[in-house]
Amino acid sequence: MSTATDIILPTAHNLGLPQPDFEGYFRNRRQCPEMPGSYLVWLYLARNTRIEKPQKTMLASGWYVYAGSANGPGGLKARLSRHLAASKTKRWHIDNLSCKATRRYGWGWIGATECDLITHLQQRPDFTHPLRGFGSTDCPSCCSHLLGYHPV
Repeated sequence: MSTATDIILPTAHNLGLPQPDFEGYFRNRRQCPEMPGSYLVWLYLARNTRIEKPQKTMLASGWYVYAGSANGPGGLKARLSRHLAASKTKRWHIDNLSCKATRRYGWGWIGATECDLITHLQQRPDFTHPLRGFGSTDCPSCCSHLLGYHPV
């Protein structure tokens, strides 16, 4: 019997996305470019997890993917290093979730936009919006920048 941790994450190619300029874990973050761009962070929650912001809710155990942008100092390397770290000062919605994840994996693209990544993924049947407004409070067009991943 397989479990959610047995699920092999899809490749960017299998999802119809271009090859990332970076993909990996916290331990190989040094290979990540310091250029601006956008990224996806894959998070595995081993158990049901309570989230307080943007609203109180319970997320079911399983895989989630979060899209964000990295246009500040240090670009993709700085932002993905932060999100892939197991512990950190909690500042954003994603910090509360990534600190509770037992597995974290990232993809980064130079010059991509987070909204384009989410728009593309949400059209696929294996992605759902589990929490409205998560990570997208400054985005007028996206329901959320967090998606649940449920392979079909």
